Amino acid sequence: MALIRALIFGFLAYGLLVVGYPDWKGEIYHIVMISAIAGGAVAVWFLDKILDLGTGTAKVLLELSFPIGILLFAGYTMPQKSGKPPLTQFAQGVRPNRDTARRGFDRLGVNPNGPVASRVIGLFPAR
Repeated sequence: MALIRALIFGFLAYGLLVVGYPDWKGEIYHIVMISAIAGGAVAVWFLDKILDLGTGTAKVLLELSFPIGILLFAGYTMPQKSGKPPLTQFAQGVRPNRDTARRGFDRLGVNPNGPVASRVIGLFPAR
């Protein structure tokens, strides 16, 4: 279960950046990032198994640090057309909104008006 949980949270964290800042480029970067997330989830699962003898707090911190690490790493390294990574744009006041989320889903080949995508887009602020 820890492996599946790590994969889900890892890909959700990465998906948030990909959808929220859709002006990304560099397909090789994204292939490597998806592979790193999968490998990192296996590492989290392995460390989780090692910590089975320890306390529950260490396991929770380990599992929470994984998506936070993905957000930080991808947020500072994801190539963008503007030349500024997503977290730098965020620090400068560029916030993702519903329009950018629609473009992000459209860029991924997902129908932005579909039932799941429209609910996710609804989580973003209107402007």
